[in-house]
Formats: sequence, structure tokens, C-alpha cells
Amino acid sequence: MFGRLISMIYLKAIRFFVHSVLKKRGRKEKDYKEVNKVLKSLHKSLLENEQLNEDLTEGPVPVQNKSSKELVAAFITVRNKRVEEEDFYIEVGRAWVKDLGSRNLKASFICVVGFFAVWFGGMLLSEYISGVIGMVYILGTLLFPVFGIYYAFRGERALKWVLAAVNIFNLMTAMQIIY
Repeated sequence: MFGRLISMIYLKAIRFFVHSVLKKRGRKEKDYKEVNKVLKSLHKSLLENEQLNEDLTEGPVPVQNKSSKELVAAFITVRNKRVEEEDFYIEVGRAWVKDLGSRNLKASFICVVGFFAVWFGGMLLSEYISGVIGMVYILGTLLFPVFGIYYAFRGERALKWVLAAVNIFNLMTAMQIIY
């Protein structure tokens, strides 16, 4: 149980690292060497655990968590592009993190909705908010915009700027509510 949790956190951190490296334009070859090293080691561990076959098909041992399933699916998707090994791992990395930007935008939008829900609920229930509930309300009005800004800037496309601006406005509103 604990080992699965550690592997899940490890894969999420590696996926974030790969996304950060591949997202930036104008990277040099030495930056991609780290991505190649990491994905080679993940490929070897998938082969050793028999979760992936040598011909890049799904192995006999089922994959345990969602991150591993996405990684195996990325290897299977890109298996026909295995001409040059260095480019292969970069393509696997791109296939593995391709939807991470849109997930971040969805999380930022959920933070906007959460802020408005907490704000509206606070307006309706203002006479009953005190003590611990008041602290939860204050933390909610502050944390939803902060997390929303974080996830908006991790997103892609021009929508990230709109969501970041809305979350910054929400943060200023939250500061005015508290002040």
C-alpha cells in the first residue's frame, strides 16, 4: 500500500518534470538528455516488472495506478515511431503529458467556481459564520484564488491568461472581504 503511494507520487513528480521541460520552447539538447534518461529508466522498470513487453505492447502483469496506465499508453501510442531512440523517448514524454495543460486549466476553473461558491455562501450565511467556520471561510476565500492562479499559469493556450486574471481579481476581492 505504502509502496504504491510512493510510486504514484514519484510518477506524478516525473510527469510534472517532463511537462516542464517539454513545454518550454527553445530548449537545448542537454535539457532533453535528462528526459531521455528518466524515461529510459521508467521503460526499463516497466520491462522488468513485465507491465510492458519488448515490442511495446501491454505486458501480462496489469498496471496498478492511473499514472502508470498513462505511461504505458504513451509507450504503446508512440511504438511505431521508434526509429531513433533519443527522439523516441521525447515523443513518449510528449504523448504522456499532452493533456496535462488542459487539466490544469480545468482545475483553475474549478477554483474560480469554488471561490464564488464560498463567497456566495458567506454572503448568505454571514450571520452564522464565526469561530472555526469563520476561519474555514477565510481560508477558502484566500486559497481558492491562490491555487487557481497556480493552476492557470501551469496551463496552456491563451485561456490561461484569462483564468489567471479572474483568479487575481478573486484574490483581491478576498483580501477586501477579510480587511
